[in-house]
Amino acid sequence: MIPVLRRIRQAWPLCAPLTANAADASPDAGLAGAGWLLAATAIALWLYGLLRQRRARATLRDARLGLLEFRLPQQRVRGRAQSLQRLLGMPAHTRDMDFARWLSLLHPEDRPRFAQLLESPPPPEANSEVRVRHHSGHWEWLEITWRSSWRGGRVQKLTALCRVATARKHHEAAMIRREQQFRTLVDNSEDIVARYDLELRCLFINRSVSRYFPLPLEEHLGKTPREKGWSEEASSRFEQECRQLINTWEARNFELELYHGPHRHIFEIRLFPEFDSAGMLKTILSVDREVTASRQGEKLLAEENAVLEMIAGNHPLPQTLNQICQMMESQQPKGMCSIMLLDEDGQALRFAAGLSLPAAYRKLIDRVEIGPSVGSCGTSAHWKRTIVVDDILKSPLWAHSLDKVQPFDLRACWSTPIFSSDRRLLGTFATYYREPRSPTPEELALAHRSTHIIAIALQRHGHEKQLYRLATQDGLTGLNNRRQFIELADRELERGRRTQGPLSVMMMDLDHFKQINDRHGHAVGDTVIRHFADLCRDALRASDLCGRLGGEEFAALLPDTALAEAMQVAERLRAAVAAARLPLDDGELSYTVSIGVAQQRPDEQDIDEVLSRADKQLYLAKHEGRNRVFAIDAPPPPRTISG
Repeated sequence: MIPVLRRIRQAWPLCAPLTANAADASPDAGLAGAGWLLAATAIALWLYGLLRQRRARATLRDARLGLLEFRLPQQRVRGRAQSLQRLLGMPAHTRDMDFARWLSLLHPEDRPRFAQLLESPPPPEANSEVRVRHHSGHWEWLEITWRSSWRGGRVQKLTALCRVATARKHHEAAMIRREQQFRTLVDNSEDIVARYDLELRCLFINRSVSRYFPLPLEEHLGKTPREKGWSEEASSRFEQECRQLINTWEARNFELELYHGPHRHIFEIRLFPEFDSAGMLKTILSVDREVTASRQGEKLLAEENAVLEMIAGNHPLPQTLNQICQMMESQQPKGMCSIMLLDEDGQALRFAAGLSLPAAYRKLIDRVEIGPSVGSCGTSAHWKRTIVVDDILKSPLWAHSLDKVQPFDLRACWSTPIFSSDRRLLGTFATYYREPRSPTPEELALAHRSTHIIAIALQRHGHEKQLYRLATQDGLTGLNNRRQFIELADRELERGRRTQGPLSVMMMDLDHFKQINDRHGHAVGDTVIRHFADLCRDALRASDLCGRLGGEEFAALLPDTALAEAMQVAERLRAAVAAARLPLDDGELSYTVSIGVAQQRPDEQDIDEVLSRADKQLYLAKHEGRNRVFAIDAPPPPRTISG
């Protein structure tokens, strides 16, 4: 607004003389000038208001803010324009929903508290936080500021100013974890403090070093890090940083990885120059703080986020499971991880992920029986608890397959069961080592943590498979539904054009099916439909397509099959149906089928054309008395004449 007024003020002197002269000529000229100024001011105010509105909308969009109204008498939630889309990714047309739908979106832990809040409205300007399922499937944290609207002494409406606080909550959780790790370090350990001369010989070191290295305290003195047993990589890095300090007299800060047996320690090392009274560099002070837990925690958090993004992005399940194994191996550098999944029959485990294990061993454990003494994984799945084998060669659980395992030089194996959210067994997660050893409490906790992520991946994959089945399969028979059949048939038609092979289709319809439903009921009708679908599976090859197009109408596509062969298949199926007897409570039920067959012509580019011709043959079969097979370009079977 201010720039607009400044421009008006600059233009005003140019207009003033004209206004003064006009005033001499007419008494209404001054009023006209004043009106012009008021109009300019009004326009400036309008433009300023419009700018503020646009900025407000942009702020709402960028900050992911939204207004929701909880109308208590109507038990409905209503969002302002695009609020639910901005907050939870819902479609733009979604404006309201009932309380039951809203509560179903909340996290199970937050649902009772929120339902109580709706029954007992909060005080004015109260705040709360809640987790809500985003439209894409993940959880969003909403920070809510409440305002109550009263009428007749009762709260009629709750207005909620909602802000997406997911990033802040994740950041707070990460900060809490880091704070816990920091407290653990402070409470249970001290920094290693050492002093080195300019030749990097140790002059002093405190007792904290004995927590990490087996060398007695006094034997550190007079030795360089290389002489104390540091690795070549760690020694070279330490010497390089010390030379930089000697050349520049500036403090240095870096990290090193040091190993003590199977354990890895990451140290944050700070080097400080120490000077003598003449101001000359005399010694180097080294303060070494172990940051293994925090660094691994940060790395684990980042890798977990990457895995969760893979799950949310519908990456292939084997790729996601192998990524989880790599994530856990990065936390346990000498460990080799594997994931076994429960077989469909629930009696065995199948290998699913674990590329660090030898290929021959992966093949060996492709299928592992579940039992009370079947290695680590089979036993863990049987008892549904963690099984720790610190030495495979001495464990009775591995005695049955010891001769097969020994060539792979695997000595320790810990296995943890994987459970779904409703405590169903999904599989096992195992960590192998090439030396005998037992897990630390932290390593066991890490294994349990990984099983939760694996369960999320498996359940998401199961939901996707279920949705795919619902979208492509007929629910009653398990055959392809109409849409899937047509789509697959078109693909097969295209393949047939490339290979120049024959292709035939069958249209099938159960005879007098309405009478079966009317006489015996729809339950028996469903049994007949399923029975016919099973006969189709028996009569057709694995390469053939079969689908239920609707009601009692079915279709089949036979690749690389000429009309004469298709006729034989159709007649075989018709005869099997006619000979079948379905037991009922009051006797037996028989039924028949009519089939029309057609072979693809060279000029036909669409499966609907072939199906249409087969459907005409089906109509002829029905017209000629049912329970028969008709095919175009094939002579009809002789009619039986009975006296």
